[in-house]
Amino acid sequence: MTSFNAVTKTAKVFSITGKYLLKSMISGSCVVDLKSRWACEILNHFNIDLTIKDRPALLNQSSVMLGNHISYLDIPILIACCPDVVFVSKKEVKFWPVIGNAAVKMKTIFVERHNADSRASAKATIARSLKEKNLNLIIFPSGTTKIGVSPRWQKGIFEIAEENNIVVYPFRIKYSPERDCAYIDDDNLLIHMSNLFRLKKIKVTVEFHPAVLVNTESINHWKEWSEASDF
Repeated sequence: MTSFNAVTKTAKVFSITGKYLLKSMISGSCVVDLKSRWACEILNHFNIDLTIKDRPALLNQSSVMLGNHISYLDIPILIACCPDVVFVSKKEVKFWPVIGNAAVKMKTIFVERHNADSRASAKATIARSLKEKNLNLIIFPSGTTKIGVSPRWQKGIFEIAEENNIVVYPFRIKYSPERDCAYIDDDNLLIHMSNLFRLKKIKVTVEFHPAVLVNTESINHWKEWSEASDF
């Protein structure tokens, strides 16, 4: 693929997102359906071959899905798996062009995690949202994208789940080719996207674990399960 075509396809990512954002503003529109259609179109646009193992059967109650975080592609991939989900994201994403508006429309919970006070506030916001609404919440406990083993997982979501008896669905995502798909270190978003369109196909596997109850003592167990490469 030529550089011009790669740039054109990169621009179309924002065009596709903008199209569904406009549709979501129409009175009576179903945001969950639009999210599903957006995710499928984005995956097709990137030529992603997605395999889903043990898709969770969500109940009419709040739940948490947590797992490894490798790329911005995790977002449409997980929506394609379970359209009726809400994400937790850092506050800065809210102000990204197009993407930020779409995240707001998808009822993303924006939090700050810069210091102990902001982390405590973020935990309270997430706990309140789970208790007051029937949410299927997706969170990445590593707090950032990473290939392989991350330094640590934040314990806040485990404390929330334990204190409120909320079921958890651990998941793990694997990409091939991994480094090309991973958005890490000092990667530039537009350059990274453009390079993805030079790939003939991207293979992605998402595996969900059956629902479990967790506590802070199980963090390392689920971290190791989610970040394992041999599945």
